[in-house]
Amino acid sequence: MQIRHLFCASVLAIALSISAQAAQAAKSGTHFLADRHVERGVACSVCHGVKTPKPGAVVETAQCNSCHKSLDEVAKRTAKLDPNPHYNHLVGLNCTECHRGHQKSVNMCASCHNIKYNVP
Repeated sequence: MQIRHLFCASVLAIALSISAQAAQAAKSGTHFLADRHVERGVACSVCHGVKTPKPGAVVETAQCNSCHKSLDEVAKRTAKLDPNPHYNHLVGLNCTECHRGHQKSVNMCASCHNIKYNVP
């Protein structure tokens, strides 16, 4: 019984943390990728496969491709960028290495190169 209470308390703490992060993001005007998806009518279950994903749930590239088709299709949308971040030497990189659903996204290119991208 005590383990069950600890589990429930942990889930509640995580939910409150996520809720606090969302509130802080809303106050600061920060929008994460998940917010952009919701604004376009995309439900959590579309990316996560379940209505209420577990904290820390990972979205694989295959799931991204179910809407965005393929890396080549995404690269066409970013063709005006020089260099195009979706045509790069990091073949096979999971989309979530740069694009974070519920956190600030990361410019992986900048970890080695002096390239500035506004990563959604």
